[in-house]
Amino acid sequence: MGKETIHLKKFIMITPLQPILNGEDKLRLSRYEAVGNDLLRYDRDTRFPLMALINAYAQRGEEIRVIAVTPDTQAAHVHFRQLEEELAALQAEKGFVCAGPEKVTMTYAGDVNAQIELFEKLFPLFEDGDTLYACLTYGNKPMPIAELMAIQYAYRVRKDVLIGCLVYGEVDHSVEGKAPMRVFDITALAQLDELVRMLAELKVSDPAAMLKQILAL
Repeated sequence: MGKETIHLKKFIMITPLQPILNGEDKLRLSRYEAVGNDLLRYDRDTRFPLMALINAYAQRGEEIRVIAVTPDTQAAHVHFRQLEEELAALQAEKGFVCAGPEKVTMTYAGDVNAQIELFEKLFPLFEDGDTLYACLTYGNKPMPIAELMAIQYAYRVRKDVLIGCLVYGEVDHSVEGKAPMRVFDITALAQLDELVRMLAELKVSDPAAMLKQILAL
């Protein structure tokens, strides 16, 4: 019999860029409502939807790694320290094993070169047998795209890599008064991307109809 693969859980996020103006931190503690996955329910205030993800999937006594891609800005480095504090508190409560968040510093820019840098620094941290969990909430708009590209590339080329759960945290500004905060399970989008890629390779002319048939199974 072959050796059983041990899946190490790795939790990935981009450190927030919200500024600190006149001593006021624009990244505030909030209570997130779980949508699409009851495991993401997290009954405490947090700045980071990743905390709901870790709370849901990190088990007592289990070793995990937390990777924070941190744009090189003063505010992001402050938020990284806040992440350290929140992670330590959750670790003390849940009893998982973690050496603390690993800071992966990158250039802060919106151009393609910065996103390539993100991919180049993140992908080598993924190894055979990993189970990857990620928050795609923060960073400028291209950063979560590059983050997801690195995760999906690892899934395709590394051995026995799994995508455990992907989340996105939302502030609903369409509601008057205090804006609701929600954390969505968007793992299906990665699965949908794999299907779309497969259909493209098969030159399917009506992908929407085919996707409906597949998803109805």
